[in-house]
Amino acid sequence: MKIKIFLVVLALFLAFALAACSAGGDNTAPTSLPPSEETATPLPESDLVPKAEEESAGLVAEFTDIISDLAVHFLDVGQGDSIFIQLPNGQIMLIDGGNSGDEGKIISYMDSNSVTSIDYLVVTHPHADHIGGLPSIINSMDIGELYMPRISHNTQTFERLLTAIENNGLEINTAKAGESVIYLPDLQVDIVAPVKDSYNELNDFSAIIKIVYGNTSFLFMGDAEAAAEGQIAADVSADVLKVGHHGSSASTTQDFLNKVAPTYAVISVGSGNTYGHPADQTLSRLNDANVKVYRTDLQGTIVFTSDGNKITVNTDPTPYQAPPQVPTTSPTVTSEPDNDSVMVWLSATGSKYHSKNNCGNMNPDKARQVTLEEAKRSYEPCKKCNPPK
Repeated sequence: MKIKIFLVVLALFLAFALAACSAGGDNTAPTSLPPSEETATPLPESDLVPKAEEESAGLVAEFTDIISDLAVHFLDVGQGDSIFIQLPNGQIMLIDGGNSGDEGKIISYMDSNSVTSIDYLVVTHPHADHIGGLPSIINSMDIGELYMPRISHNTQTFERLLTAIENNGLEINTAKAGESVIYLPDLQVDIVAPVKDSYNELNDFSAIIKIVYGNTSFLFMGDAEAAAEGQIAADVSADVLKVGHHGSSASTTQDFLNKVAPTYAVISVGSGNTYGHPADQTLSRLNDANVKVYRTDLQGTIVFTSDGNKITVNTDPTPYQAPPQVPTTSPTVTSEPDNDSVMVWLSATGSKYHSKNNCGNMNPDKARQVTLEEAKRSYEPCKKCNPPK
């Protein structure tokens, strides 16, 4: 009996020893971290990711934060502005929302790009052609950060915008020079204007946004005019310029254009608008600077894509057409008459010479012709028939 008990114990001992040796010779890493390194708050089972994949994804996000190209869509909203931007870190920005009635087009366009929320909404200034569609957009989409200049406008369109902001519990971040929206190693989004707190023109309160992605850059001018342009202290050089105020002659001054030195320019403008936008002066300045110009009234929605080094466009630029020359009327040059060949009339009596033989009470039968040169020696020109002098 003792021998049997001994054999059983020995067999169990050998079994445990073999198991231990087998475990010690396996060099495969454990599939999970020790309990002390696990996430403190467990996620729902449906949200769990294998630990190796979770850590790998985290490293990519931490060190690059770039997951795609930068795509800038200048939407065709007629005589207005709306720019839909897919940032290379996966976030979405919308600058302005066109006129009231454009919201359906804007939302549909973003939906076609699988976008249902906006991380950054920028309201450049309170004019209706920039904010009209925003109340409906705010009410129908999730909005993250909202940026607006500190300026109000006494219109129903602006009141509707404020109501939508309040009803959706959004906080307004003041858009002003020096504010940084995104700052990553390869992606920066900055607000470079407005610089001042007070302007004579509402357009000059426009929030001006600059996006730098790698070696490429974009500058979005809203409706800013010359006064605002001249006050920007930040670097405004950019590859792509969204031209201010739909190409108005009051914007894109020569000095400012020299500072930006763009390769491309986009003018958001309505076909046949009553404002004369874009102005011939602006188009001429852009052409003289060898800038490739794109217009929503002629080409519809225009999409720029940047991989950080190279910029591509979904369409060709608009050919420049010089404005028609206004014909100038040449002044009429009246040559001096040849007095030896010009004939006038003299009456039988009197001290005047005439252009006709029956002026006044002249008797045509007794009138005679002489050369102007001869008549001028002794006679004065008649004031009635106005002969040559």
